[in-house]
Amino acid sequence: MTSTVKLPLLLAETTAVQAVGTAAVLAIAAVAPAVAVSIGVPASLVGTQIAIAYLGGMTSSVFAGMLVGSVGPCRTAQIAMVLNAAGAGLCAVPSVGPIIAGTFLIGLAYGLINPSASTLLAQHAPPRRRNIVFSIKQTGVPIGGALVGLVGPPLALSVGWSALLVGISLISLSLAIALELGRRTLDSNAPRSTLSAGAAIRGLAGILRNGPLACIALASFCFSAIQLCTISFLVVMLVEEYGFTLVGAGGVLAAVQGTGMAGRLFWGVVADVAGAGAQVLAGLALMMACAAGVIVAAGFLGWPVAVVIGALIVLGFTGVGWNGVYLSEVARYAPMGDVGAITGAAMVFTFAGVLVGPNIFVAIHSVLGSFSQSFIALVVAAGIAFVLMTTILMRRPSSDGLPVHATAVQNTSSDPSHQTRGATKGEHR
Repeated sequence: MTSTVKLPLLLAETTAVQAVGTAAVLAIAAVAPAVAVSIGVPASLVGTQIAIAYLGGMTSSVFAGMLVGSVGPCRTAQIAMVLNAAGAGLCAVPSVGPIIAGTFLIGLAYGLINPSASTLLAQHAPPRRRNIVFSIKQTGVPIGGALVGLVGPPLALSVGWSALLVGISLISLSLAIALELGRRTLDSNAPRSTLSAGAAIRGLAGILRNGPLACIALASFCFSAIQLCTISFLVVMLVEEYGFTLVGAGGVLAAVQGTGMAGRLFWGVVADVAGAGAQVLAGLALMMACAAGVIVAAGFLGWPVAVVIGALIVLGFTGVGWNGVYLSEVARYAPMGDVGAITGAAMVFTFAGVLVGPNIFVAIHSVLGSFSQSFIALVVAAGIAFVLMTTILMRRPSSDGLPVHATAVQNTSSDPSHQTRGATKGEHR
């Protein structure tokens, strides 16, 4: 690891970028009733707004590797924050058109965050601590969601909902400026490539050519669908089927989000200690299937609501806590110098799960007429993810927790372009 790069500071920067990007994506949802009254649309359209954001994320993820390789990962993070600022600023305008355009810009920014951060963390994080490092960075997601949830409604009531978006815009710009302090060092050490149209699809091609990466990316489609369905339909299920008040159901949602944040850290530690990221993801898929299955059984058999809440907590701990280990595994299997491109391509599958999963859930609910019974969709998704991750394990990948290309790095350490990664491996054996 390059001595001039301090990992705690780098981790703080990447986590902050993740938190601010997430806050922008969820800001409209946090103040949806006030926005709906202001612009004259139903509050239910917030789902469409979030879908537009993730569509933007899918779009930029395809090209993220090209941008990371051509201008550097830290510069890419700055670009993401500038796009975030512009998008949040547009969303502050009380009109449908600017909000749609701003939401898409926020999505474009969001799709750049993980590829840039993964490139930096894969280079500078000790291999045996990679899962926990990536997991800490991913706590930026619940942190960003919690911040807009806590700050947004009071702001909307006191000074107007636009103040939340203006604040996010200003914070994004400030963060973009702050990132300039260490940008030269970070970008000079990162793998670089020539700007070309072919580089934009290199990541997708790399996913399709690499069996383990393809399985991980497809599993992330299932995992993200499970996560979004759990968060999206938890409150309405508890209110309509179990007689909870809105406040009570919101408290359960907060608990599930909190256990998800704890899960991200816990599973990162487990994966590092065991040196087995793929095994952890397979185990998480199995636990998700069991927890969702309990909710389905409770709906059919009339089990006590306490059982349902317990299963939801388990879903939070697993179905919201998988992200850091997933990104670490993507970085581990990615070819040397292509972490940004591969991460961007993998995130296309992840974002697709966000878009498709809730729609499948709604379709099943329209047939069954029960939210709890509709959790059968999550059982199936988790089962598919378990099969995909088991397929990787049957290939018997490296079990020492080091990148699968670590040996290649050691053998080519005489090449100046690989000396940094090789030194990192030797340093932490």
